[in-house]
Amino acid sequence: MAFLRVVDVLPPTFSASARKGDDLRIDAEMERFTEEVRSVRDFADVFLVANVKNPGLLKLDTLRAATMLRETLGVEAAPVIVVRDQNRAQFLASVLTGFSMELSWMMIAWGDDYQASANVTNVRDFASLAEAIRTASLVRSRAHAPTRLLAPVDLRSLGGRKGVALARGRLRAGAEILLAQPPTTDADESFDQHASAARDAGLERKVLPNVFHFRDEKDVRRYERLFGWRLPKRLHEAAARGEDHLIELERKVVRRLREEGYPGVYLSTRGDPALAERILS
Repeated sequence: MAFLRVVDVLPPTFSASARKGDDLRIDAEMERFTEEVRSVRDFADVFLVANVKNPGLLKLDTLRAATMLRETLGVEAAPVIVVRDQNRAQFLASVLTGFSMELSWMMIAWGDDYQASANVTNVRDFASLAEAIRTASLVRSRAHAPTRLLAPVDLRSLGGRKGVALARGRLRAGAEILLAQPPTTDADESFDQHASAARDAGLERKVLPNVFHFRDEKDVRRYERLFGWRLPKRLHEAAARGEDHLIELERKVVRRLREEGYPGVYLSTRGDPALAERILS
């Protein structure tokens, strides 16, 4: 299996606040999105169209955005279908739509809960992510669709039996590859920890480690607070020296993944697809 480069991109988004004369300019935003992806098409095998968790934004549906990329650019694109946002009927409609479009890839994710202040309902019609994946897999079989399914995995959970069971359950349900969090931030301490966790769980050939681009030291600390990540001292030191040093850390992670025969990498660009060339070239 060739080294698989999964690069996330954000679909076109617009402010949800309606003001007089505030046109959405949908065509212009779609063109911008397409051109950003076009500029880095040689540095990704699959563009993962992420679901933006921000109720204050209007966003193009990930299925539409992924299909547009494939039709316009001829690239492989995977929409992220989030269980949190859809009841069972709508979820089935979404996955069937993706299968009918013969998309090569699709990701099914659970999704973090919206806060109560967001005034948005967290829809949970499935008992687990594995159940949602299993349901989608049954539809895929009936549709004779070629779509391969992606799902998330938390590497921190693989130290316990429950976490390993959850990860394996998603694979048994029909996911082919698991995209990892938290990010692998350096080619030494963080890499060794995550490699050991996946290997001990027997999942090293099924997990794509995540390279997540941090912009500076403030950014690193923000994500530690936001997600409870405990990031290595080496990352903080690189962040203090500037973004170029962070890019170099990220490139070293990718280099080691390639050298040691890992199945691929999952790159989080955080809305800046141009990073794919800087990190994956």
